[in-house]
Amino acid sequence: MSGRRRGETPPGAPPPPAEYDFVDDAPGLRSVASVITSSAGPVAVDVERASGIRYSERAFLLQLRPADGPALLVDPETPGRTVGPLAGLLSERPLLLHAASQDLPSLRGLGISPSAVIDTELAGRFLGLERVNLGTMISVYLGIGLAKAHSAADWSRRPLPASWLDYAAYDVLFLHDLADAVLPRLDELGRRDWFEAECRHLVDSGPAPTAPEPWRRLDRLSSLGDARQLARARELWMARDRVAAERDIAPKRLLTDAAIIEAARTAPTNRSDLLAIEGFEGPHRRRLADDWLAALEWAAELGRGDLPARQAPRGEHPPHTTWKRTEPEAAALLDAAREAIGSLAGELGIDQGLLLKPSSLRLWAWRAATTHPGDDAELLHRVLRDEGARRWQIDLTQTPLLEAVHRFRADG
Repeated sequence: MSGRRRGETPPGAPPPPAEYDFVDDAPGLRSVASVITSSAGPVAVDVERASGIRYSERAFLLQLRPADGPALLVDPETPGRTVGPLAGLLSERPLLLHAASQDLPSLRGLGISPSAVIDTELAGRFLGLERVNLGTMISVYLGIGLAKAHSAADWSRRPLPASWLDYAAYDVLFLHDLADAVLPRLDELGRRDWFEAECRHLVDSGPAPTAPEPWRRLDRLSSLGDARQLARARELWMARDRVAAERDIAPKRLLTDAAIIEAARTAPTNRSDLLAIEGFEGPHRRRLADDWLAALEWAAELGRGDLPARQAPRGEHPPHTTWKRTEPEAAALLDAAREAIGSLAGELGIDQGLLLKPSSLRLWAWRAATTHPGDDAELLHRVLRDEGARRWQIDLTQTPLLEAVHRFRADG
């Protein structure tokens, strides 16, 4: 294990040299486990991924810090993509994170399923801060300036440079102090219960559902003119995703969306025409030319019944952007509901996204305007409950939303 020491940091000063121990072998994992076992209270945690470079969201570095002592930087790659005894230990402890929703999937990939989390970014949102990134909050509450340096680095690289490890250590070194500074302010505002309910929700929530047709997120897909072109785009997207997963490469590094759209539009049928399209050139991509051509050939042979629809599958209601033309009453109620939630968020001084998911608001407005239920309160409660709204959200939003729908009924 290697270490660095740090001293006191006066307000407004740059951070001292990062204090950390770095481990990348089984004996080191056991040593870190011993430190965690002998500590009390929450453990500060962060992970570094290689987003935009690798296909997976797995953690390439795990940063830990109990309430005292140095940061503990663990390389899960070298011992075989495992953190050994740490997985069970950290699953039993409250974890202190910043932006927990980003890190929890990677932690679960390491076998770490925390029983409780404390999210300092979420605390900042409940305090009404305009900027809740870690550097800004540490600067505001602790008077320490952290430089944003290696957040977009390729953390799958080995060996990890010392400057990167310094950066990684800072992500957990001050989390305990930050929590000590911001959590009492939640008590002063009477929002600790809201915050804790959201932290519980983070722990209880599973992975976000996969979009039914994720290929429709291709940039400029709407520029394609017919179903056959859409089929080419779909098959190329699926081929790219398969190869990217096999090679653990971010899909857009393998082949850009723009290249897929152009190939879908022009329908090349041979290697020469395909490689003439911008984005398909280069030795790495040339080696995959047969994969792309096979996808295009498959799309060409599809029968009409197997071609994708021009529009994405619709949920319970059409896109809300069309309501003013097709369902003006639903559009009017949605506008009134948004105004009500926006006004409430303004009074509380928080982001209105904390109060309700926009999709929940749209679903309720659609049902209330188009089904004309006998009991508006019962419908609202059922929609919010089914959409996973927490008790505090329902308590805060039901009165302004019911007032909005009652005005809507009276005006109608």
